[in-house]
Order: sequence, then structure tokens, then C-alpha cells
Amino acid sequence: MTKDQIFFLQILRDYLRGVPSCPPENPGWSAICVWAKAHKVSGIVYAQCASLIRDPNLLRQLNAAFGAEITHAVNLRADYDQLRTAFSENGIRYVPIKGAVLSSWYPNPELRTMGDIDLLVRSEDREKIRDCLLPLGFNNTKWAEDEWHYRKNHSIFELQAALMDRDEPDIGRINDYFNDFWPHTVFTDDCEGALEPNFHFLYLVGHIGKHLRWYGVGFRQFYDLAVFMERSGLRLDWAWIRREAESIGFARFLLCCLDFIARWFSVPTPYEAVLSSELFEAFTEKIFADGVFGFENESNRVQSVERVGRGSGLPMPLRKLKASVRLVFPPYRDLIASPKYAFLRGRPCLLPCAWVRRAFRSRGSMGRRELSAVLRARQDQVAAREAQRKELGL
Repeated sequence: MTKDQIFFLQILRDYLRGVPSCPPENPGWSAICVWAKAHKVSGIVYAQCASLIRDPNLLRQLNAAFGAEITHAVNLRADYDQLRTAFSENGIRYVPIKGAVLSSWYPNPELRTMGDIDLLVRSEDREKIRDCLLPLGFNNTKWAEDEWHYRKNHSIFELQAALMDRDEPDIGRINDYFNDFWPHTVFTDDCEGALEPNFHFLYLVGHIGKHLRWYGVGFRQFYDLAVFMERSGLRLDWAWIRREAESIGFARFLLCCLDFIARWFSVPTPYEAVLSSELFEAFTEKIFADGVFGFENESNRVQSVERVGRGSGLPMPLRKLKASVRLVFPPYRDLIASPKYAFLRGRPCLLPCAWVRRAFRSRGSMGRRELSAVLRARQDQVAAREAQRKELGL
């Protein structure tokens, strides 16, 4: 890591502990601001470093990001309170997860950025939820088998009946484990529940793994684990967490995550280091390049080729062909999740019509960058991605 990368991670460490940050000589504030924006922690960097930055343009950018994060958090909370009231009045049970829970543990809850709020609900309540939310001005923007999105103003709520995707057979055991979350849920009143902390922590690790199997993930998701451990570490049952991870073949990745957290954020873990210096450095560089969900890193676009060939033994040309076909002709399940293709639900025979409509509406631009990356993907790129994923235990 460069001195500026080390200082960027130090800023996050210092913010968590409530101590001032001491920059190195001639810090690269421009690079730090770019990383802060990519990893959705601009507000934290501003709160921690406003008095240290002398460049008025950079300071103005960070101040604007800080204000936008505060404003969004306040508006999101107002819409969330309306949703919670509506669910309570209509007897709809829900369980907040991820940022909706973790933000309260941050030194400034508003600075835990959230693009949306994730809630677990029962699948049998989805019609009741729609009837409850639509009259209040919420718009239904996604209607998948296990996931329904609602938007109001700039607030997005992802309602889920499953914690993990059901269509990745090569990790079916992991998905089945996390999707059986109701036995790990405790309801504090008639409608609002909470995941048991040990299970919630293990799920957050699994969620990071899911993103790494697709595009990528940023420091914020690992920082969530660091915050969780700092605020709840003494209450976590590490023996249970490791035993459960081992039961689903997930222990190696759990230990890798804990090792990263210890090295990046100086949060002590109950286990010894498992990462080689080479893997630590290579993965740290990848995370810096990835941004919050990996979309900043062009090299991640070969994930479509890597994903379709997992465990198949297909040669590279066939993997590229299969990935290209999936991009141009999305499967029925993917399309019916969008309200734009509501006509398709229950009528899979109309799938060709949906493909034609999609091609016409996009005017040839659909997935163009990703399709180009698939066609240009090299064997060594895909092999390197696969090798790192396996070394991490994914």
C-alpha cells in the first residue's frame, strides 16, 4: 500500500475510535477524496479531516458530500418511520438488517451511507404490503420471486423473503443456511424483529462473499464488520460463529475477513492471521480499485465469464458464448422482476417478445460495456479471478 492508502484506512480507524487523525507529510488529498467518494465514506473523511485540508475545492466537495449524506439520511428516516408505522398498523412483521441496524452503532449514524433500507418480510405478506404502501405514495419498482422494491421520493426499500439468491447451485448449502433465518429472529414487539447478533454477523460476512462472487465490494462493508465487532464484540459467540461457518464450508472466508479487518482497522479478532502478505496486498489493491460494489473496477467485468463456467469445465470460447447469450437474452426470472415486463409474469411463452422489446427500448446499448468485456476476456484474467476467489475460500 502507498502512504496515502495507509492514511485513508487510518482515517476510518480514527473515526471509529473518536481520535484525531494525523496525516503523513504531503498527503495526497485528491486521491483520498476519490477513494472516499468511491467507497461512500466522504462524510466520514470530512468529519475527520475538515480542519486538515487546505485545498478549498476539495474541502467544498467533501462538505457538499457531507451535507448530502445528512440530508438523505434524514429524509430516508422519515420515509422509513412512515413505512414502519404502516406495517405496525397492518400487522406486517419485518426485520431490519445491514445498514438499517448498523447505522445506529456508528459515531454519527447519518454518516453510514445507505442507498436503500433492507427489510426481511414473509413472502405471504407481499400482496398485503403492496396494498399497504401504494396508497401512501410508495411506488413498486421491482417484483421478483423473493424481493420487492418500493420507492418514495429518493428513498428505496428492499423487502426480501430470502437473504441470499436461490439460483447459484454451486453454493446452495450456504444459501439454504442463510435463507432459514426465521429461527434466528427475535421480535421485540408485535411487528418489528431483529436477527440474533451472531447470525447477523455471519450473514454480513456471507453478504460480502456474495458481492465478491459477482463484481466486488468496498471498504464500507468490511468497516460494517469492524463497527459490529467494536460495539458487540464481547457479546458475540465466536465459537458458535466459527462452528456454523465450518458446517457450511465458509470458515476459510470468515477467517480471511477477520484478518482483513484486523489489519485494515486494527480491530482485534479471536483468531490468528491466515493471509499471506501477497494475498493481503493484492486483495487490498483490488478493494481500493473496486469502489463500494466493484463497479469502479473494469477488470471485474469478466465476472460474467467466470460465473457461468464455475465447476463446469467448459473451454473459454464456450464460456464466453454462454455469458454473451445470457447478457443479450436475459432469463425469464430476471425480466419478470421489473415492472416494465409485468406482461411476462405467468406467461414464459412471451419471453421472445420481451427480448425484442428490450432490444428496441435500449437501441442496442444494453449491457454494451459488459458484453464488450466478455468478448475481450482472456483466459489469464478469468483464471486470476478464480484463483483469488478460491484462495479466499469462496
